[in-house]
Amino acid sequence: MVVNETQQDNDSEFISIEAILARLLRIGSVIATILLGAGMLSMGLGNLNEAPRLFTSGLLVMLATPVMRVLVAGLVFAKKKDWLFFIICFVVLCTLTAGILLGNGE
Repeated sequence: MVVNETQQDNDSEFISIEAILARLLRIGSVIATILLGAGMLSMGLGNLNEAPRLFTSGLLVMLATPVMRVLVAGLVFAKKKDWLFFIICFVVLCTLTAGILLGNGE
């Protein structure tokens, strides 16, 4: 099978985008886990004032991680001038934002 240089460049760009996004998800997950674990430890030690703040912070980081993934993907696609995928990311980001702002639980 003959692979031309353009296909190899596209494959390496795809791998680098996936590596960036995977790293972002991993970092977000680790930070959320640390905050939630600190909240559990704080609650176990009887510090009832600090525990809810840590739990809330951990949950916010956990919820923000996928949103950040879409945002970073959009920025990467804009940098690479891949406008179709940039527009798709923008639409998804607008949908997520609308859901957050309009989802008041009523």
